[in-house]
Amino acid sequence: MSEKELKILYFTTDQTNWVKENWEYFKYELRRTPHVRVKFVREGGAIEDIFDRIGFIPDFIYFNDIKKTKTIEVTGLDQVSIPKGVLTVDLQNGVDFFRTFVNENKIDLIFSVYRDAFFRFFPEFVQKFVWLPHHIYTPVFKDYKLPKKNDYLLMGAINSRLYPLRYKILRTMKRTKGFVYHEHPGYKYFSEEERKKAFIGKNFAREINQSKIFFTDDCIFHYPVAKYYEAAACNTLVVGSGSRELNDLGFIHRKTYVEVDNSNFKERAMYYLNRERRRKQIGSCGYQMVRDNHTTPIRVQQFVDCIRRYLGWKSKLDQHSDQPKWMRLYNE
Repeated sequence: MSEKELKILYFTTDQTNWVKENWEYFKYELRRTPHVRVKFVREGGAIEDIFDRIGFIPDFIYFNDIKKTKTIEVTGLDQVSIPKGVLTVDLQNGVDFFRTFVNENKIDLIFSVYRDAFFRFFPEFVQKFVWLPHHIYTPVFKDYKLPKKNDYLLMGAINSRLYPLRYKILRTMKRTKGFVYHEHPGYKYFSEEERKKAFIGKNFAREINQSKIFFTDDCIFHYPVAKYYEAAACNTLVVGSGSRELNDLGFIHRKTYVEVDNSNFKERAMYYLNRERRRKQIGSCGYQMVRDNHTTPIRVQQFVDCIRRYLGWKSKLDQHSDQPKWMRLYNE
């Protein structure tokens, strides 16, 4: 018997040429998933009218990244019995709006890239929680086998309040030989000409790949941000702050990355810079770990399986009992 087709109505914005295109990669892989029919919608309106426009009644209604899709106003969601889900990424932004959206529209599942912070921000929604961590698109984030020209690399936003460890790393390391820092390129859409020079997409990945050590941190909210995954996927040793959530995701100190704090980051980074074999060994294990557990196709399949299970349908997950311990797709 063939697998039942899953029909998804997927509200989204176009993030092509945005500073990060990870959810465009997600949509691309979702579109390619067998036995899934998905319609991407960028305009709002009455939900019944939207059904008429797309030409089918979906099994599941989904809002991708509520921060960006909140401009898509859809009415009548609370009147339909079709299960509904929403993704939240930047948990700290628009907390009141998010609560209102979930309650007024009778949202059934809340997908979040962060686990522990979600429980802190929204304890009342624990029963709706779905852990959908960051993912890496391997055609972009990969080992380009480039010469390691940089000893230490730090990239991204620097803010003493939000990113205290990054801030201290930059202040401490900026005069250290072999240390390179690139500012955040900005949260915006890039023209084709700008993409050639900006450290986004493949340029970002190639610069990481040319570095022996990549510094990052999880900010004051202890988010396992995408840079942990992206740097590891480029076969570069990740050196950054740690947490239980990172550990559960597979980022284990001295096995797949190196955990540091604001008192030992320089000492530990220099230690691994001078021990090439050990540095490469940990970097290689981190590289393999993210490719085994955190690629975009893997995450898309988990997303689809979670919806199927919620609907009471059989899923591929039900065929496997040896899932990694971090994979708690939703509370049962």
